[in-house]
Amino acid sequence: MSAASFTLTPTDFARLQKVVGRRVGRKPGLSSTLFMLRAAVWVGVGLLVAAYVRVLDDYAEPPHLRFMAYLVMIVFLLLVSLPHVSQALWRKHMFAPNGTFLSPQTVSITDSALTIQSATMRSELLWAGFMAREEDDVNHYLFTDEMQAVVLPRSAVASFADEFERLTSHLKNKP
Repeated sequence: MSAASFTLTPTDFARLQKVVGRRVGRKPGLSSTLFMLRAAVWVGVGLLVAAYVRVLDDYAEPPHLRFMAYLVMIVFLLLVSLPHVSQALWRKHMFAPNGTFLSPQTVSITDSALTIQSATMRSELLWAGFMAREEDDVNHYLFTDEMQAVVLPRSAVASFADEFERLTSHLKNKP
């Protein structure tokens, strides 16, 4: 049995979100469907703005027109920035300082399972329970579902990297 200790950070969660986004984006047809949906929304917004400008041209006086143009620009900027601001706010309030994700953890591996332990929990996950493995330059991600993964820092796995590779090689590059 090999073991190592580590502590994850909110940055590791942000990295996990990016990896999940890439995985989901590789699903056949999903990116084109999302593109068409976004395009339809923005075409609708464009038509609405064009119709509004036409009405203002016919019925508004110039000072009101300028005010409405500024208002439309502000609403547009808010619309574009909302997803980014929302995600930043969620991340800020998502983790408790003493919660499991940010707490010191110890991972150990055997031929049958991966065990993760902290001061508040102990989880044993059979290797057969993992669906896929992804990695970036900092972490390994062992997926238990399409959007949920065990995050293991490369530095924690380094001491038993060969054994880890052997036990997870069947998971690499699975969709």
